[in-house]
Amino acid sequence: MTTREELRGHWNEIRGRIEERWSQLNSSDLDGLEGKTDQLVGKIQQKTGETSKDIRKELDSIIENLSQSASSMAGKMGDTFNEAVKNSKEQFSHASDAAREQYEHMNESVQKGYREAERTVRKHPAESVAVAFGTGLIAGVIVSLVWRR
Repeated sequence: MTTREELRGHWNEIRGRIEERWSQLNSSDLDGLEGKTDQLVGKIQQKTGETSKDIRKELDSIIENLSQSASSMAGKMGDTFNEAVKNSKEQFSHASDAAREQYEHMNESVQKGYREAERTVRKHPAESVAVAFGTGLIAGVIVSLVWRR
């Protein structure tokens, strides 16, 4: 049996189906009948001459079809969502793997550079101290010039 809540919840869809099923009704016949099952049945009965029982059976069928459509659509949306989540997880996994590889590559490069610098300092300690002193001096001059401005 069609309830008031079912009529209110799906009124726009039901209204369209009612207008398709009972073409004798026009849009103004249905105005103000949202959620009013008895008055809706009475209006349809008045316009079509069908029995109240047949009208209620047809309304129940319309609502059941709408519910099945909504349920089917919800299922499809759920499937789509699950597929999107699965794809996102796969993409995240690939991105994570790529980031890990880049980190490892960069880490190896930094360690290689550190070992190279250490070897150079051990091989030429005096020159290394002079270069470090000169670099510090130039950096200090640049910082003091920037701070003066």
